[in-house]
Amino acid sequence: MPNTPPPALLPPPEGIFRTFDDLMASVQRVAKDQGYGIVKLRASNYRDGKPTRYDLVCDRGGVKYNSTAKKRNPSTRKIDCPFRAKAVCEENAPLATSIRSFTNKLDRLSHDMAQGLMRIEQRLDNIEKRMENIEARAGGYEPRFQAIEQRLQGMEGPRMDGMGMDDVESRLLASSVM
Repeated sequence: MPNTPPPALLPPPEGIFRTFDDLMASVQRVAKDQGYGIVKLRASNYRDGKPTRYDLVCDRGGVKYNSTAKKRNPSTRKIDCPFRAKAVCEENAPLATSIRSFTNKLDRLSHDMAQGLMRIEQRLDNIEKRMENIEARAGGYEPRFQAIEQRLQGMEGPRMDGMGMDDVESRLLASSVM
């Protein structure tokens, strides 16, 4: 399975929406279903105090910050995802917001999800192999236990003097009398 290409992710829906909130809800619903998120990077082109354009990016966009000055290096989900989209309020429909252009490279938008899933699958395969090995070894122990049990039964067989092995006092008494 390591040679299979990552699954293609669907882009967020393209269309015309009544408000920017409607657009974001639709985009985030599709993104969440596929395991990624879309966030507002910036608002611009203000008219009457309201932005007419939003730049949307993947929540995993950006570069991981590596610092050598700090002892503790906190983890991050940033993987430099190249997804970019613009939500633009059209001139002729000031209430409608639409996604006008997508500059998305969906082959990289997978956020290495396929690799993450492959790692999980490899771990499961490894666990499965280990379980099979344990079962195989356990299967080898059963005949050994049976053989030991048979030997012990042969050693505990009926004695000539009629006393069982479990009666310690009788054995001691019998050994002192004889």
